[in-house]
Amino acid sequence: MSNIIEKLKQTTIFEKLDNKQIDYLISISYIKTFKKDNIIFYKGDSSNYMYLLLDGSVNIYKHNIRGNEVILKRVDDISLIAELANLEELPYPSNCITKEDSKVLVIDYKKFKDYFLSNPDFLFLFVKSLTQKLIKLEQILSRHIALNANAKVAKYIYENEEKFNEYSKVNIAKILNITPETLSRIIKRFKNEGVLVVNNGNLSIGSFIKIREYFID
Repeated sequence: MSNIIEKLKQTTIFEKLDNKQIDYLISISYIKTFKKDNIIFYKGDSSNYMYLLLDGSVNIYKHNIRGNEVILKRVDDISLIAELANLEELPYPSNCITKEDSKVLVIDYKKFKDYFLSNPDFLFLFVKSLTQKLIKLEQILSRHIALNANAKVAKYIYENEEKFNEYSKVNIAKILNITPETLSRIIKRFKNEGVLVVNNGNLSIGSFIKIREYFID
């Protein structure tokens, strides 16, 4: 129980809850453990429950017209997952799959809404958090639409240098909506140009000026 409370306090939305509010939140929730590559929800599932990732990581993804998986977001931190669907009371618009063994707090949304969203201060934090996530999602979608493959990879590495070495190249290719082969060719090109260098077995940016030139006009 204390572990759950500690994790709740690490989220922007729940960090200011008093003991009574936390007790109520826990009373309308339960913890569910998922193995790696388990589906938490599918596109079209009802949003009767709200999901808070406690441990592990998940991908939010859709399929494009060719049937290829496009990752919209990877969630690694303690965070609500796809809560806009809950707020709008619409079916989930995307799929959610675990990328490692994960632990999720499953919250009864109707009871959550009746108790917490009637509080203007809490509602403000809830909407603010959603707004920040929507801005990030818009940036991701813009990257997929507007940038060519070289620019996508350059921008992703520039913004996520550490994660680039932590994630598999197959997963990164899915995030960028390109093939793993294309990603490998671009990495090779960047290394040849000095845009990327290898340090202790990891790739790092060799020239911030050169890598920025790929995605900044």
